[in-house]
Amino acid sequence: MKLIATTRKQTRHPGRNGGVRYALYARTAAGGREAVDVQLASLRAAVADRADGRVVREHADVNVPAESGPGLAALLRDLSDGIADTVLVTDIARLTRSSRHLGCILAAVERNGARLLTTTEAA
Repeated sequence: MKLIATTRKQTRHPGRNGGVRYALYARTAAGGREAVDVQLASLRAAVADRADGRVVREHADVNVPAESGPGLAALLRDLSDGIADTVLVTDIARLTRSSRHLGCILAAVERNGARLLTTTEAA
């Protein structure tokens, strides 16, 4: 599975063990827990394929509209706290469907020296 970078090059140094610290995020507005579990499994597989780091956190919002989930808020806190240096999603639509809100998320990612990756080019 190819990962697509969606933000500038990472500015923070990788994790303490020299590996990338991935925070995974999955969301569905109406698909239920199973849809989120499928996304998370795909994201875990992408990290395993890269073999350049480890998953440090997984966040999910189930049956929640974009922009309003507690999982997304927790993900952004993790970045702010330096827990993760890379956010991995299946596609940008999992984060938000609003270009304005996407700009806010990307700014938060970059402000914390992190990067955002997707597993699909549809992002």
